[in-house]
Amino acid sequence: MKTSLSLLIFITGITGFSQEKTRVNTAVIDSILNTVEKIPTADGKVTSLSRATSKLRYGAGSLELIKKSEEISKKENTPKLLATTYYYYANYYYYNTNLDSSIFYIQKSKDFIRDDELPFLRSSVLNTEGGVYVLKGDMPKALSLTLKSKEFLDKVDTTSLVSDEKIIYKKERLSLDNSIANFYNQMEEYEKASYYYDKGYKTAMQDKSYIAAGVFRTNKGDLYLNTEEYDKALDAFIEGKQLKEKGRAPELLLVNSDLNIGIAHTNLNNFDEGLPYLNNAISFYESSNISGKLAESLAYRGDHYLKQKKYDLAIMDCMKSKEITSSTENLQVFSKACNCLYVAYKAMGNYDESLVNYELFVDAREKIFNEKNIKKQTQQEMQYEFNKTSAVKNAEIIASEKEGRLYSILASIGFLFAAFLGFFFYKNRKKNLSLAKQKKLLETTIDEKNVLLKETHHRVKNSFQIVSSLLYLQSENMVDKEAQIALREAQNRVRSMVLIHQRLYNKDQLVGIDSKEYLEALTKDIFETHQFQKETLPYKLNIESIILGIETITPIGLILNELIVNALKHAFSTITPESILSVDFEKKDDELLLKVVDNGKGFEGEIKETSFGIKLMNALSKKLKATLNYNSSVNNGTKVILKIKKFEIL
Repeated sequence: MKTSLSLLIFITGITGFSQEKTRVNTAVIDSILNTVEKIPTADGKVTSLSRATSKLRYGAGSLELIKKSEEISKKENTPKLLATTYYYYANYYYYNTNLDSSIFYIQKSKDFIRDDELPFLRSSVLNTEGGVYVLKGDMPKALSLTLKSKEFLDKVDTTSLVSDEKIIYKKERLSLDNSIANFYNQMEEYEKASYYYDKGYKTAMQDKSYIAAGVFRTNKGDLYLNTEEYDKALDAFIEGKQLKEKGRAPELLLVNSDLNIGIAHTNLNNFDEGLPYLNNAISFYESSNISGKLAESLAYRGDHYLKQKKYDLAIMDCMKSKEITSSTENLQVFSKACNCLYVAYKAMGNYDESLVNYELFVDAREKIFNEKNIKKQTQQEMQYEFNKTSAVKNAEIIASEKEGRLYSILASIGFLFAAFLGFFFYKNRKKNLSLAKQKKLLETTIDEKNVLLKETHHRVKNSFQIVSSLLYLQSENMVDKEAQIALREAQNRVRSMVLIHQRLYNKDQLVGIDSKEYLEALTKDIFETHQFQKETLPYKLNIESIILGIETITPIGLILNELIVNALKHAFSTITPESILSVDFEKKDDELLLKVVDNGKGFEGEIKETSFGIKLMNALSKKLKATLNYNSSVNNGTKVILKIKKFEIL
């Protein structure tokens, strides 16, 4: 999943500035300062400095301009000017991924803004703060701030806006749609993200805001990357860059598109086409001292080299990316860099470094994708809708007060009516209070038990993870190939159970597993970690979504693991374009059916029940009161059908 600084770039990048490099020399800064000196008012000076800072995209020289703005604002001692200046300080440090400094200046800016004043600036400050927490990996906090930003914008009386303010209002609206879409994209809520991307793109094109439209198309391309639709991603990135060029976007936005195009080419294995784009992005970010984007682009070029098995180059890039992000708290890029190093070191036989980076990768991803975020996200959305409704009601009350006596009379009548109703409900009051207390106590008890159960699943998952890591280390140090394979198979069995407890820990439903989610994830994990040939065996899945109890899904997962591993080991001497393995799972009548079919070389005769895997499957089948049938012939593949009679559907 790719990170983006488009929250701020989006706002400042659509103001119509001509394309200009962020690398500037002293003469340019001096010229700007000399021009500002000729402006008569402090407000005009700060506005001019702010615009120049935006034009420089917070690159070289911009900090000097912000300091000058601070000097003027302090001398004038005007809250609006100070709030604006500190907002630009916050943006500067955000762009350069100094997140703690950015938060510091965001708070300073807030201190000078009253809730009933400067709604545009208040909205922008909150939007920037949301961007900071995206990079910190705190998605609930980020979404809360962005929705709060939108809430302030909703309070603006658009009928009173002049032409310039209406333009700013539209841009803020587009920016917030983009921000919310990015959150949904990162939370893997792709349908919601797509809705906001398409909505923003359509609005931007209607307004002929080509840079904004380009940003929406670019971010829609990022969504396609996440859903592994790489051809669509490449088309969206190219279209996004063309729209930005049409709008005469600043170089930073165009270079961001180059990075995206390079990533798409890498995923399509178009290595020669993609590398120049990645190199151009890295060169620009490095010379412009934009450390956050530099770390991101290095991680992606490391992935580019990794796919070509150029492990030394991959390690060099990903190590630089890891060093940059370890001090900036950019969890997403940090986790990508660690995963790159884990794979590269493993391929080179450096298992100590590989394990260290694997554990860092797992920890980072767990922080980012903890499903608690989704629950908190929903709560924030509900809170936003509640606040919005409350604001409308408050506005109606204020309007009604202005109507005078007529509404006072109606209010009196309403009061009398309420008192009349209160007389009839008085007798039930104590009973209702008692029920409310019992309900609250019951909810508290349930919440406590859920927390305890989640923690149990979490600890079990961690224990399994440690066992898996130990088996992995032991297998890498085994000389005997048969013993090494046996340990790898044991590791795979443990990982199948890790996935179960990980899902139970990350879901609100703590006693059931969705068969579709689990079996698809398990199959993908097996294929990624247990290939025995250079070519990757294609597979297709047709899994019915059924919520099953842990006592049912655990043996099913272990049996599926054995069947897939057996197919990978024995079914294909060589993998051809026609080779394929399919997995089907469904409920039919009073049975659950699991089918694993390959079109490999097959076998004759009966299955020998001598291997541990076969014995394990037979034992698990008995537990499920299931029958395990094999149908195979030479050169016609193998079909294995597990018919399960004892199961628990929740």
